[in-house]
Amino acid sequence: MASETQLTREEFDDLAQRLGVTGEPAYLDELYAQVRGVFIGTATIREIDVSAVEPDMAFIPRIN
Repeated sequence: MASETQLTREEFDDLAQRLGVTGEPAYLDELYAQVRGVFIGTATIREIDVSAVEPDMAFIPRIN
């Protein structure tokens, strides 16, 4: 499964089987739809070019 391609149902079913994810077909259909949404959302984030951007500041937690 290449990271540039969308997750197919066959790939999802294979991953679910390897991870021991089981359930009713309706549950797996819903889970597949949600996981596919995550894949689509991360593709958008990966396209953001931040190579020339420095962080504004470092996070330093306050100690009380």
